Amino acid sequence: MAEFVCERVKSCKYKPVETLEAIAESIGLPVEKLVKLNANENVYGAPPEVLEEVSKACHWVYPDPAQLKLRSALAKLHEDDGVTDANVCAGAGSDDILDIVLRVVCPSTIVISTPTFGMYSFLGKAAGMNVIEVPRRKDFTVDGDAVIAAIQDNNATVCFLPSPNNPTGTMLPNDVTEAILGVSSCLLVLDEAYADFCDTSAMPLFRKYDNLVIARTFSKWAGLAGLRLGYSLAHADLTAAMLGIKQPYNVTTATEAAGLAALKHRGEILKSVNALRREKDRMYARIRDEISWLRPVPSDANFILNEVLGGLNAESVYMALRRKGVLIRYFGTQGGDLSNYIRISAGKPEHTDCVIDTVKAIGREKFSIAPPCRQYSLAESCLSGSSLSALRLGFIVQMGVCEHFALIFIISKKYGNMNMSSEVFVECQQPQPSHTISQRLCF
Repeated sequence: MAEFVCERVKSCKYKPVETLEAIAESIGLPVEKLVKLNANENVYGAPPEVLEEVSKACHWVYPDPAQLKLRSALAKLHEDDGVTDANVCAGAGSDDILDIVLRVVCPSTIVISTPTFGMYSFLGKAAGMNVIEVPRRKDFTVDGDAVIAAIQDNNATVCFLPSPNNPTGTMLPNDVTEAILGVSSCLLVLDEAYADFCDTSAMPLFRKYDNLVIARTFSKWAGLAGLRLGYSLAHADLTAAMLGIKQPYNVTTATEAAGLAALKHRGEILKSVNALRREKDRMYARIRDEISWLRPVPSDANFILNEVLGGLNAESVYMALRRKGVLIRYFGTQGGDLSNYIRISAGKPEHTDCVIDTVKAIGREKFSIAPPCRQYSLAESCLSGSSLSALRLGFIVQMGVCEHFALIFIISKKYGNMNMSSEVFVECQQPQPSHTISQRLCF
């Protein structure tokens, strides 16, 4: 039946996180033993008051297709920035909102800045659109001039940019946002899924620019990822079109009840958001200070992207953690090249301690010798019953990696018997010449 599948979608696939049940079964651990830090959720969940309202929802009737109560409550949340009901459209998560925008505008070309959220490219390619990827700078900030040039050179009419960016946690400064908005022929969709975890937003620009769409979600701050609720703030004309073509019942009665209750109890929920912000900062400091083969990227969201150093493979680290029941995220090339990075979400203090301790244990396993040494030289004294000579045969043995550096030893030996179980004395010289450590290595 493959002949019925449109050619352009055959290669389109977004790789989401696995379910806890599937992972537990595959690694042989009970679900309750897993530490889930792979999807940037609010691990504290929604408060009881929200869950009670969900239980009262009328599940046997269709939801309000006009979303009147929900849109009114969301407009009230943003009324200081000039938002009215006419500017709000809700959806089944912000992914739904992004898809609705693309179906309203029908652009032939969209612009994104990679590495970034893989859903932008996925939605564009699935709809047959040309997706222009503008590389971010080395520090993962957006090159505003390059984005503007890509928009103008390719006549793009939609540009997706998140702030903070997922998965790097990098902010898009408002001055860069304004420069891009200056290209009035292009709609800038600013994805602020993680806005509640930082102190900066583009909301002050809302009244000023008609080509600005701000997308938000309840998945991150409100602990409602499983109920799927997102919304957009946009010009009334664009919003009317979005409301006109969205799926009529895209927000369920249970989801609407949860959203309204979350807004009512927003102050209480933000206490857990602040706890996650503090824990993210603590996790960053511990990784920076205690695990020198990970380089954490400064983040304004509720997660930390880490570059894997020391010659280790990032996917292997991800899999090693997974086998131990600690779930983080590895992207590879989804959303841009992050093949040497892993992302860890903020959780509760015990989650942070668990992931740090497990990462350090993996380091000790991978880096089987752990003196903090940068330079290594062979002692010229020898194997039992034989002596080493200056003759180098280029016999290279990778001994594994210590917690700090990949160690590769070049062994010099004399022609003769070298039993691989023999002991070799290797002198490990610290950067400071005065400090020398001797290690006995077994081959």
